Amino acid sequence: MIAVASALAGGVAGAAAMAAADKAPIHSTVFDWDAAAAKPNEWGAVRQVVRERTPTLDELEIHISTLKPGQSPHAPHKHEHEELLIVKEGTLETFQNGARRRAGPGAIIFQASNELHNVTNVGTAAATYYVIGWESPKK
Repeated sequence: MIAVASALAGGVAGAAAMAAADKAPIHSTVFDWDAAAAKPNEWGAVRQVVRERTPTLDELEIHISTLKPGQSPHAPHKHEHEELLIVKEGTLETFQNGARRRAGPGAIIFQASNELHNVTNVGTAAATYYVIGWESPKK
């Protein structure tokens, strides 16, 4: 199941990166919270902020996830790109290569390339966090 999820995530990310390569890179900007509408789903909601090429990255992807108590956005998985998660509110438990750690408001979680990871809302209220991912140019 994890292999299927990883392959699917990799294929989707690869297709998005190819589509982004056809467009001009984005320049300095401000992303307004209200410009990214929340789309409810079974585990909470997601706001897609940007998924574009920059002058130095094949893809910059930013979204904001809100998890209901006890929920995870997906099973533990891994992918080639790296990510930063910044906790806005609530309490997350992060699973990284077999280790579990708690992260509260203001915490920054780094997910390295090809390392097994996921997060779960272990609090009693919604947990919201920013996800910033990037694809570096292939050499």
